[in-house]
Order: sequence, then structure tokens, then C-alpha cells
Amino acid sequence: MQELDPQEAESHYDAVIADVQAALGHELVHAPATRSFESEGGECLFTPGGYEADGLGAELGAEENWDPVLESLDPVLEEHGFETVDAPRREGAILMIAVEDTYGAELSLGENGMVRIHGARVSAEACEGQ
Repeated sequence: MQELDPQEAESHYDAVIADVQAALGHELVHAPATRSFESEGGECLFTPGGYEADGLGAELGAEENWDPVLESLDPVLEEHGFETVDAPRREGAILMIAVEDTYGAELSLGENGMVRIHGARVSAEACEGQ
């Protein structure tokens, strides 16, 4: 699996989030404390963080409302190296999608309107001294 330069990782995933926001048609509010570089299992992983899409959760509560969202989102996911998805799955009581990109990052979107990206492989120097 590929890894990114740490500075490149931040700008790459900022662009992913900007495009996801445009596709969803909802402003994504970032929780800055959720952004990190962490060493895990001998790898350095970048987590761009969690974002809340105000008002989106109300739309995603019913499975049939996911179709237009995924139709808008899939081209963006594909453009940025993520898998595409046909339908949400149920995780406990929550409908959600989770897809992985070529750097191992997982992007998830839940019916609660939360978008999260975590676990992108980056070069080891980003985690040195942690």
C-alpha cells in the first residue's frame, strides 16, 4: 500500500473534504482536535479528523434517502482514490458507509451526519518523537 508525504497528506485530505462537502451540499464543520499523526503497529498514520454536516443527519435517517447522496458522492470518492459504494450498511442501529483509499485511509459517513477520515499511511518522519 502506498504512503503519502505528511504535508501532502494534509492538503490531499483537505481537498477530499472540500469535494465531499460540495457533493453533499452541506457545510462540514471540522473538529480540529480530531486531526493527528500517530504511530500504530509500526506505521505512521494520519487522521484528518471528524466533520459534522449540519442538517445532513435528518436526511440520512431513512435508507431510501441515501441513493441521491451516494450518486453525488461516488464520483468524488473515485476521483480521490476511494472505493465507491452502492448502499449504506447497518452498524448496530446506525446506517453508514465506510470506504478505503489507496493509502489505507477510511472515510465513513453515518446517518448522524458525521464524516470521518482516519488511518492514511504517511512517511515515518511525521510520527518521529511521538
